[in-house]
Amino acid sequence: MIDDLEKIAQFYRIGYLSTQDLKEKGCQKIDWQKFQELAESDSFVLSFNKKSALVGVTYDEINKARNSGKPIIWEVDLQWIEAIKNEYPEGYVLLINGVGIEDLYERFESKGSAIPAATALSAKRSDALNKGWHSSVDYIIENRKGESGKAAESIKKIIESKYQIPKTNPNVK
Repeated sequence: MIDDLEKIAQFYRIGYLSTQDLKEKGCQKIDWQKFQELAESDSFVLSFNKKSALVGVTYDEINKARNSGKPIIWEVDLQWIEAIKNEYPEGYVLLINGVGIEDLYERFESKGSAIPAATALSAKRSDALNKGWHSSVDYIIENRKGESGKAAESIKKIIESKYQIPKTNPNVK
């Protein structure tokens, strides 16, 4: 969905540093020693473990984003929203709803199989967590299968209504 948004809107996408190649757009691999140096100098706004890697966003990256003069898009997991909202209260939080629990059940049923118990339990927890956040976010965007372009359009409208790009910015075409 963010890839679709890049095609229709200008923004700065916050990049992550990682000790492994996570093969995610906007994620740059650095060695463990460099990551440790950044951590020891309190350079990270946010850092965490992901897929056996250390991952983080630096204050320098946030400053580059702010200096870009563009709206900022920062993809984060739900577990980090509160910390980021506390650090950057001026930001807007958009919750992107993907496949709902009902869609998941339909998908398994359409293939003639029952959903595995562990998957069902995990999906139920995820659904409850997602719904619990609805009152804590500024916008909820539906991103159903095959409709990422529609979700991107919704985000573009939010960006345009909340953020006015200065006409004097040479980066704006």
